Amino acid sequence: MKVYLATYGSYSDYEVRRVFARREDAEAYELADDVEEFEVEAGPVETRFWHTLDWYPGDPDERQYEARPGRFHTIVNPREICSLPRDYDGHPRRIEHRWSPRPIGLGCLSVGGWDIERVRKVYGELRAEWLNCQALGMVWDPQRLEWTPGEMTP
Repeated sequence: MKVYLATYGSYSDYEVRRVFARREDAEAYELADDVEEFEVEAGPVETRFWHTLDWYPGDPDERQYEARPGRFHTIVNPREICSLPRDYDGHPRRIEHRWSPRPIGLGCLSVGGWDIERVRKVYGELRAEWLNCQALGMVWDPQRLEWTPGEMTP
C-alpha cells in the first residue's frame, strides 16, 4: 500500500503536513508545496549499524592542533569509524566505497558496510592500492579522482 505525504518547506523548515491514501488528495491539500510517495511496510523493519570509515590520502596519519590555548586535540587518519543505525537490506556482506573531492587535498575515500571487519579489510586493500600507484609514480587527479600515468624518463 502506498501513502502520500503532503510536505512543506525544505532543509531546516521541512515538515510533513498530512498523510493521504490518495495522491490526488495530497496534491489538492492547500497547505503543502510538495507530495512524496512512500510504501507502507507490512511488518517491522530490521535495523542494524552501518559502519563508515573515511581516509584522506596526503593527510598525516595523526596530527595535533591547538583548539584553545593549552588544549590540544588529535586527529587520526583514517578517521574513527562512524557507526549509525540504518534500515537493514538483508545483505550482511554488503560493502560500498566511493571517492569524494575536497576543496583542499587529495579527496576522501569512504568505505561503508554492515560488517565492521569487512569495512576495515576493504579499506586496507583500497589504501594499499592507492599507495602502490603513488609509489609507481602515477599521478592522482584530486578533482577527477583517478590515476594517470606519470612522466616517463628515458
